[in-house]
Amino acid sequence: MSIRAAQSSALSALQSSQAGISVSAENIANASVEGYTAKSLSLASSVTTGAATGVTVTSVGSTVDSYLLKSISEAASESGYASVFADPLNMVATQFGDIGDDGSISTLITDLETAIAALAISSDSQSAKSTTLSEANAIADELNNLSQTVQSERANADQSIEDTVDQINDLLNVIQAYNDQLNGTDGTTLSTSELQDARTQAINELSELVDISYYTDSSNTTQVYIGGTLVVGSQVQELSYNAVGTVTADTTFSDITVNGKSIMSSISGGSLGGLIELRDETLPGIQEELDNLATTLMDSINAVTNLGTAYPAPSELVGTVETDLTDAFSGSGTVRLAATDEDGNAVEVIEIDLSTITSVQDIVDAINGSTYLDASIGSDGTLEIAASDDDYGVSIINMDASVGTDDQGFSDYFGLNDMFTGTDAGNISVNADWLADTSKLPVGSGSDDAGLAVGDSVISSGSSDIAESLADLFDENISFDAAGDLGSTKTTLSDYAAEILSDVAQQASSAETEASVASSAYDELVESFSNQYGVNTDEEALTLSNLESAYEAAAAILEITQSLMDTLLDAVR
Repeated sequence: MSIRAAQSSALSALQSSQAGISVSAENIANASVEGYTAKSLSLASSVTTGAATGVTVTSVGSTVDSYLLKSISEAASESGYASVFADPLNMVATQFGDIGDDGSISTLITDLETAIAALAISSDSQSAKSTTLSEANAIADELNNLSQTVQSERANADQSIEDTVDQINDLLNVIQAYNDQLNGTDGTTLSTSELQDARTQAINELSELVDISYYTDSSNTTQVYIGGTLVVGSQVQELSYNAVGTVTADTTFSDITVNGKSIMSSISGGSLGGLIELRDETLPGIQEELDNLATTLMDSINAVTNLGTAYPAPSELVGTVETDLTDAFSGSGTVRLAATDEDGNAVEVIEIDLSTITSVQDIVDAINGSTYLDASIGSDGTLEIAASDDDYGVSIINMDASVGTDDQGFSDYFGLNDMFTGTDAGNISVNADWLADTSKLPVGSGSDDAGLAVGDSVISSGSSDIAESLADLFDENISFDAAGDLGSTKTTLSDYAAEILSDVAQQASSAETEASVASSAYDELVESFSNQYGVNTDEEALTLSNLESAYEAAAAILEITQSLMDTLLDAVR
C-alpha cells in the first residue's frame, strides 16, 4: 500500500470515528427523551480500482420493527379508552354510597317503609303523617341529587370531549409539521432519524386520544386516518366540536365533525372514544336505572294513595296528569264521588258509570251535574274537582273503576291523590300540598257500601286500610323493566335500589381494573421497545471508548504517514 493510500484510509477512519463519536454523544444526550431510539452508523468499505481505500459512512439512524410500532399505537388507544371511566364512575359510586349506609337510597326506602308501618298503627297521628311525608321527601331529594351527579359527570365528559378534540388537533398539526420537514428525505441522516422518532412519538400520543390508522409513503410523509377520514395528508383536516355546557337527561349533543361531516361512527377508541361512550351510554345507563326506580316507586305508591281519601277530605283535588276536554276516555266499572262535611259524612253522593263515558268532557259534565261538586280543566291542563261550599270536602271512592290500557283507578288515572309527582329521578318530588298540610295524606279509603246515602259516614279518622296497603307494598315483588345494566326483574323497591348501588360499585371497580390492565399492557410494550431500541448508556460509553481508541489510532497513522512523507521529501531535496 502506498503512503498516500494509507493516509486516505486513515483519514476515512478518522472521519468515521468522529461521526460515530457524534452519534454516541447524541444518543447519550437523548437517552431520557421519550420515544427516542438509539442511532448507529452504517459503514461500507471504499474501493478504488480494486484496492481498498478506507471506509465510508452510508447512513445514520435506527431501524425499528414496524409491527411493534403498530402494536404500541393500538395499545395506546386501548389504554386511553380504558382510562376515562374509572374516576367519573368512582365519583358516582361515592355519591351513591354502599348498601346499608345511612342516607343511601336503599336505606331511605326502608326508612319510608318503617314510617308507613308506624302510620298504619296510628293512622290519625299527624306526627306519623309528617314523618311519612318527610321520609318520602328524603327519597325524592336523594334521587334528584343522584340524578344531578350523573348528569354533572356527563357534562364533565362532554367538556373533556371538547378538550380532547383540541389536543387531537394540536397533535395533527405537530405531525404535519414533521411531515413538512421530512417530505422527500430518505431517513439516512441523524437529524432525519430524530425527526422520525419525534413523529412516531406524536403518533403514539395521538393514538392514546383517538383510534387511528396510518402509513408512511415513499416521500416519507405519514398519512393519518380516523376511520375512513383523512386528517393528515397534504394538509391537516381538523376536528370540530363544542361542549354544550349544562347537561340534563334530555340533552342532545352535536356531532364531532371534519369539514362539516360527522365522524362519530368512525371514533371507536382512545380517550375520545371512551369519553363518548361514558357520556352517551355508560352514565345514561345508570340514569335509566335511577329513572326506573323513580317511576316504579311513583307509580306503585300513587296507585295506592289514589285509592284513598283524606280525613277530613280537602275542599279541592287537583290532578297531576295533563289532559284536555276533547281527549278520548275509555273505562269500565263505577266510580263514586262524595261531597263530605268536616266529620266525613256524606252531603252528596254521585256515581258515574265509566262505560258510558267517551271523553274527558263527559266526565266534567257528569260531575258538574251534581249539586255540591264542580269539575274543570285548569290552565295547566289538569283535572280539578272542587266542592262548591268551602265547608265541604271531596272524596273519591274507586269502587270497581278501571281506566285505560293499564287498568288504572279513576283517581290514579288523573293523578288526583298522588304522593309523588314528576316524570323521572331528576324531577321526582312529593306532593307540595301534602307537605304544607299533612292532613291531606290519605290513610284510609271511603265507603263502598252500596247503600251509602246522605248523612252516612264516608270516611272516619280511624280508617287505615290505605296506610296498611302502602306498608304491604314494600314487601311485594314489583315488576321492573330492563334498564341500564339491570335486566327486567321482580323484586322489592328497596332491593332494586340496592341492585343499583351494587351495579354502580361494580362498574367503578371494573373500570379501575380494566384501566390498570390496559395501562400495564401499554407500559410493557413501551418498555419492550425501549429495551430493544432505546439508549443503553453503558453500551454507549463503551462505544465512545472504543471510538476514541480508533480515532487515536487513525490519528497516529496519519502522523506516521506524514512523517514518512516528510522524510521522503527531505531525501529528494
